[in-house]
Amino acid sequence: MRVAVAVEGTRGDVYPMIALAEALAGSGHVVRVCAPPDFRAPVEERGWEFRSVGGSVRETLAAESEALTRGGLALLRASDRYARDSLAAQFAALPAATEGADWILAAGVQFAARTAAELHGVPFRYVAYCPVLLPSGEYPPPVVQSQTLPAWANRALWRLMIVAWNRFLGPHVNRERAAHDLAPVADIHRHVLSARPVLAADAELAPWPRDGSVEVEQVPCLHPISGPPLPPKLESFLNAGSPPVYLGFGSMTDPRPQATTRALLEAVSALGRRALISRGWAGLGDGPLPEGVFAVGSVSHARLFPRVAAVVHHGGAGTTTTAARAGVPQLIVPHVLDQFYWARRVSRLGLGPPPLPRVRLTAQRLAATLDSMLDNEVLTDRARELGGRLRDAHAAAPDPARIVA
Repeated sequence: MRVAVAVEGTRGDVYPMIALAEALAGSGHVVRVCAPPDFRAPVEERGWEFRSVGGSVRETLAAESEALTRGGLALLRASDRYARDSLAAQFAALPAATEGADWILAAGVQFAARTAAELHGVPFRYVAYCPVLLPSGEYPPPVVQSQTLPAWANRALWRLMIVAWNRFLGPHVNRERAAHDLAPVADIHRHVLSARPVLAADAELAPWPRDGSVEVEQVPCLHPISGPPLPPKLESFLNAGSPPVYLGFGSMTDPRPQATTRALLEAVSALGRRALISRGWAGLGDGPLPEGVFAVGSVSHARLFPRVAAVVHHGGAGTTTTAARAGVPQLIVPHVLDQFYWARRVSRLGLGPPPLPRVRLTAQRLAATLDSMLDNEVLTDRARELGGRLRDAHAAAPDPARIVA
């Protein structure tokens, strides 16, 4: 079959779908990826067709870097701008980009995929990486940071969020559907998620809630359990001393990367620890670095994380899962959305300390939190035990390509 993979978002949104596309291609399907232009290279390197949809996500996040670090109202306004701009770009490009497909799979902030599937008369499924995208009393909607609210409050917030989606995004979606002679939809949230979405998350790390109101098919996290070899210079650094602390915030941009880099360096220096700083989309770790600190670009986390002492990261679904599978303690510095859910899960499972939100990140707080976790044998043992179970579960899982069967 010809399968179109339509995904909008950051590396954490796109790369899991690239991994799914690899499974689909391995099962004999013909794959086409429809995504922001930032991801043309990794798709075409694999020999697949790529269709660009919308503008550069990296440039958009760079322009909104202040909102990402400040949070609050600034972040809500930035998110609204991003959603509206993305929605218009998707409806403009996706129907043509998916023409000829027998199946359409979608992920991330993708609003137009189901409409495209209806236009072409083909099946459609949405792939979620985290339960928090689906309503439950066990957690609030992803726009809410607090993860300790009572069930009644979470349910009320979900109702409010769905009303807000229908109020602010519904007219835009239905105007685009009317232009294609399609009927309007009343519930935008359910419409985007499809009738039976896929939840691609390791069940022990992120279980489907007991009160889940949507029928889902849960499969393991799509991030690979292994990856390409690490660069020789990184190998040399790892072999030259004790396991370092990994610090990186993935696709999260930063208005002051030099100041953030200094804070990271001060924290590891205060503890006398070796460190790896991931440049990410923020451009951290640029310039001269002290001895015992090494800056890395895009490398295989599955290869790297088993060789570090701890992972400090933003709390993306893939990074959280890869660190958990590696069996190492982790500290989450959540910036936005589902990152707060993952931070809470890591803390509740005993894989790391309570989160250190990005708006509260300082060298002193980071050093104190790292000091409390690095020599904590209980955290280390729990992380190691869960990592083994997650790796075993992944090895026993069926091929994810079956979701289009």
